[in-house]
Amino acid sequence: MPEFTSADLESITRSLRTKGRLIPIVTAQATLENNENTRKRDTNYLHPSEICKRDWCPRASMYEINNEPMNENAPYYSFQTLNIFKTGHDIHAKWQGWLERSGLMKQAELPIFNEECHIKGSADGLIEDFNGEAILEIKSVGTGTVRVENFDLYKEYDSKNITIEELWKKIRQPFSTHLRQINLYMYATGVHQGIILYEWKASQAVKEFEVKYQSALIEHILAAAQLVKKHLEQGTIIDRPIWATEEHRICKKCPYNTTCWSNNADRRQVSEQPGNEELFGEILPSKQAERKLTRDSKIS
Repeated sequence: MPEFTSADLESITRSLRTKGRLIPIVTAQATLENNENTRKRDTNYLHPSEICKRDWCPRASMYEINNEPMNENAPYYSFQTLNIFKTGHDIHAKWQGWLERSGLMKQAELPIFNEECHIKGSADGLIEDFNGEAILEIKSVGTGTVRVENFDLYKEYDSKNITIEELWKKIRQPFSTHLRQINLYMYATGVHQGIILYEWKASQAVKEFEVKYQSALIEHILAAAQLVKKHLEQGTIIDRPIWATEEHRICKKCPYNTTCWSNNADRRQVSEQPGNEELFGEILPSKQAERKLTRDSKIS
């Protein structure tokens, strides 16, 4: 018999309350698998996918690294969310497999490490063709992605001013979070070309963007990461971001908010990441993406 944690048992109990014959069992199974993957996750370092988000809180990252106990806001994922995670994972695996078998993938799950900034993670791949090496980042994109990354564009769709197909067509450059993430990978590896590949979950249409390294997009992230490392070495805690308040939506959902707000530190260190409208730098549509087949194709 496998050993279950108290969190596992609570998740199973909650899952089995779902109506149906198959869905409760599958929900419990998906939750257990997600819990196991979470336990395997390295929490000793800052993860690029987390620190490149617009609402990254370095203080929360420090609490996680320091194994601070979570409060009642510890994350619980619905089956719908777990299903979204699995779909994204499957899309990644599909593209990585195709690129490996085609001979373009030099290394899948490329390790990312930088001790100066206390960063550790993995890029989706390192590809190599006649144009040289490039970092690969694969993203499964849906309406939820647009809502988080470009809310103004999402509102056009949500208010029914545009269709879901038009929403996809209006995505003409990578989202700011993804640009920061791939630039962080390029910084850590020294490979200064990148490719961001989007697959639209509604129709499996794809878009490809070539990205050149732009240090200005991540300078503030690197500075904050170095500050986190300094506090870790000193045994102190970093100040809250300037946007943080007890009523802020991020703070209210944070699993460390009880500990955080019982410690009356200043709030002056890290601002929110810039959004799409504030981006600058060189973003190039891939030569391949300029072709109609690749730009707005359906994979059969």
